[in-house]
Amino acid sequence: MADILLLGAGFVTGPLVDYLHGKGHKIIVGSQFLYEAEELVAGREGLTPKQVDVTSQEALGELVEKADLVISFVPFQFHVAVAKICIKHKTSMVTASYTHEDMWALNEQAKSAGITILNEIGVDPGIDHMTAMQTIDEAHEKGLKVEALVSWCGGIPAPEANNNPLGYKFSWSPMAVLSAVSNDAHYLSNGEKKSILGDELLTSMRAVTLTKDLELKGYANRDSLGYKEEYRIPEVKTLLRGTLRYPGFGPVIEAAKNIGLLSHEQFASQSPNSWQSLMTMLTGVEASELEAKLTNDVEINRSFNWLGCFSEEPIVGDSPIQAFCNLLCDKLKYEDDEQDMIVMQHRMILVDDEQNKIFHRSTLVEKGDKNGFSAMAKTVGYPAAIAADLILQGAITRKGVCIPVTKDIYQPVLAELDKLNIRMEEKLITDQSEASFLNHL
Repeated sequence: MADILLLGAGFVTGPLVDYLHGKGHKIIVGSQFLYEAEELVAGREGLTPKQVDVTSQEALGELVEKADLVISFVPFQFHVAVAKICIKHKTSMVTASYTHEDMWALNEQAKSAGITILNEIGVDPGIDHMTAMQTIDEAHEKGLKVEALVSWCGGIPAPEANNNPLGYKFSWSPMAVLSAVSNDAHYLSNGEKKSILGDELLTSMRAVTLTKDLELKGYANRDSLGYKEEYRIPEVKTLLRGTLRYPGFGPVIEAAKNIGLLSHEQFASQSPNSWQSLMTMLTGVEASELEAKLTNDVEINRSFNWLGCFSEEPIVGDSPIQAFCNLLCDKLKYEDDEQDMIVMQHRMILVDDEQNKIFHRSTLVEKGDKNGFSAMAKTVGYPAAIAADLILQGAITRKGVCIPVTKDIYQPVLAELDKLNIRMEEKLITDQSEASFLNHL
C-alpha cells in the first residue's frame, strides 16, 4: 500500500481511482475545484479530496514530498512544473500526455534523482504505442522488417449514439480536442517526408475503413517522424499516426476555425451578449441572414443553427474558443444511456529476407459501459493506473523520462489490460490488395 497524489479529477479519472483504490493504495485527489475531487472520492475510505493549485510550487511541493508517486492528469502545460517538483522530492510521476521537449530535457535529472517519469501512458498516446511495439518487437525477433506502419485512433460516439450533425460527443477535454485540429502534422510516405499545415489539417482528411460497418475519416496526428526512432524501426518507409472521426466532424470544425471560433483572443471589455451577436461580430453577416449566408454550404449552416450559434442565448466564456467549448459541451454531451467508443487500428507491412510481404492488422473497438465508465475513461485511466501500480511494486524499474515503448513497460501493462478485456484483435492477411491502405497517403 502506497500514498498516491492524483492531480486532476476530470473526465477520465474514475477508472484510475477505482483500480488503485482496489489495490489498497491511499490517494489524495487534488483538483482546482474541490467539488470535482469530492465527487470522485464519493466517501470511500483511503481517498481524500483536496483543493490544489498546481501553480503554487510551495503548496504542491508539500503534497509531493509526502507522496510515493504522483499521477498528473492536469492540462499538459503544467506537467513540466510538476515534474521538476517530483525530481526535487525524488517522487516518481505518471502522465497520459505527450512528452514535449521541456519534459525530455529533464531526463538526466530524473535519472539522478532515481525516479521514473512515465508519460504517454493512456490510449492515444499509450495503448497505441504499446500494441504497436509488441508487434514490431515480435516481427524483429523473427527477422522481419517493418516496411509500413499506419496507426489510427479516435474517441467517437458508438454508432447508436451518433445522432448529431458533427458525429461527435465529448468524453475528453473539449479544449484539447479543438486545439489539436490546429497542429501541424508530419509523416513519412514511401520514404518521403510529408507535412500538413495546421490550417489545412481538417481539409486533408481521408476515408478510413476500420471495419466493413465503420466508415470514418482520418487526419494525420502531430509529428509521426519521431516515432521512427522511438519505435526502433529505422527501416520503415511509411509511418503515419492519425486521428479518426465520423465524416461530419471535419467540415463543421473547419468552418468554425475559418469563422474565428477557435481564436484564443480574449473579448474586449464590451463582449458580445449573445451567440447571434458573436457570430455577426466575427463574420459581418447580419443576424437575420446567418443561416442563409454564414457559409456556402447549406448543411454546415444547418449544423451551426442546430448548435445554437444563431440564437439569442448568452455566451459563456472570455474568448471565442472558450465560448465555443462551453457550447459544444452542452450540445455534444452523452446522455446517461449512451455509449462512447474508442476505435484503434494498426496496419503494418512486414517484409522477410526474400522480400515476401506479410500484412498485419490489429483492431480495437472498445465501447463505454452504459451508466458507467466511458470507453475513453477506461482506455486512458486503466493504463495509467496499471503503470503507477507497477512502478510502486518495483515491477517497472526504468528511470528517467520515458514512454511505454520498451518491453519492460508495455508487456506487464498489456497483460493487465487483457485481464480487463481491453485488447487488440490481430489478423494476418496474405492478399496483396491489403496494401491499398497506402494509396491515399
